[in-house]
Amino acid sequence: MALLQVKSVSVQYDERKVLDDVSFEVQESTITALTGKSGSGKTTLLGVISGLLQPNEGTVLFMGDNIFTWSDLKRSRFRNRDIGFVFQFFNLFSDISAYDNIAFPAILNRETRNLHARIMELAEYLQITDILDRNPTTLSGGERQRVAIARAIINEPKLILADEPTGNLDTATANDILKLFARLRDDKGISIIIATHDERIVKASNVQYHLEGGKILENGVRKEEHKIVKKKPITRSVAKIKKKK
Repeated sequence: MALLQVKSVSVQYDERKVLDDVSFEVQESTITALTGKSGSGKTTLLGVISGLLQPNEGTVLFMGDNIFTWSDLKRSRFRNRDIGFVFQFFNLFSDISAYDNIAFPAILNRETRNLHARIMELAEYLQITDILDRNPTTLSGGERQRVAIARAIINEPKLILADEPTGNLDTATANDILKLFARLRDDKGISIIIATHDERIVKASNVQYHLEGGKILENGVRKEEHKIVKKKPITRSVAKIKKKK
């Protein structure tokens, strides 16, 4: 069974169809690139997948379950527990530290057990240990995006939705973030859907869907086959972290 199935989704504003009968699937442990010009419906599609936007027609199945039959509360929990969000402009809280930004979704989800150890483990994996006490406004674009990714995966989601995550980064930093997404796929088995104009992401993805005029024109251009791997610990175990401290 696919992790995610989008079935015949249409979204219309007044007379304009932003999405028109869109269908596709996302498998576990894959990177899916959503491409298309600005206004082609990529961001709207991410909104539908997350359950933030109800389509006029069609549905979204997550692990076989129709998310639009759920209550608003259940969809909210789904977004916090099963999905991580990564944005072009980071969307970090500017008045708290990087550490507290990462902790926020876990606190919201009331999953605070071993939270400090989990944050430190992620920080080591993402190479941001030395910036945790700093305010996001003092960080570089690459550092902020790494903090944003740590925040996105603190609750161990099955799916990451990323909207132009390299669009505000220089070439070298964008390449580093792309390599990091590939590691998350390979090490943790996370599926990642990336709305992008970046050809490097398209080349690195497992599957590409191209949107134009609200329709998918290139239906599942499949890249080199990628084996689904078992989830591995990110770095050291929590027990080892505690022992070291």
